[in-house]
Amino acid sequence: MESPKVTLAAEGTEGPKDAGADPARRDEETHSARSDDTVWEEAEGADEDDQVETTVGQSKKETLFRKLEQFITEKFGKKGDPTRPTVHVNTVAEHKSEEDFWCIIDGKVFDLGPFLRGEAKHPGGKSILTRQLSLGGQDADERFVRWHHPSGNTVRRAPLYFIGDLEGALPTPAKKCCCSIS
Repeated sequence: MESPKVTLAAEGTEGPKDAGADPARRDEETHSARSDDTVWEEAEGADEDDQVETTVGQSKKETLFRKLEQFITEKFGKKGDPTRPTVHVNTVAEHKSEEDFWCIIDGKVFDLGPFLRGEAKHPGGKSILTRQLSLGGQDADERFVRWHHPSGNTVRRAPLYFIGDLEGALPTPAKKCCCSIS
């Protein structure tokens, strides 16, 4: 019995294209249709990621926060070291405008102002950051974990926007009730 033959598209015919080969297509695939300020980028340091210890058994949140701490420690030292800055919760509360917004992720304070003012591009666009601001909270743990991947560029670039470790506790937001009792 003869084995089935596989026919491949000949060169020059329509078929799957490599996005890197066609500049127009590459540009189309690197910008989201959702927003003109959303950009896509290649992950940096993929080779180093393959050499990082295994994270089997850890949740996405645990892995993301561990790697975030790793990169911040490399630049600022371990939490509690004199070289590592701290920021009091009252100071953080002063930074919640559309051009000057600090958020807290895993007890670490980050300045999102450069993204909001257009000094830096956020891969998710400005709108994803203004959404966090509109939610009225500087505690961004949940949304950070939802939208970022532990092997992505975020954890590598986070030290560029790190202000310091949070001193004190954020006030607990009031729970919103979905119904009224009369």
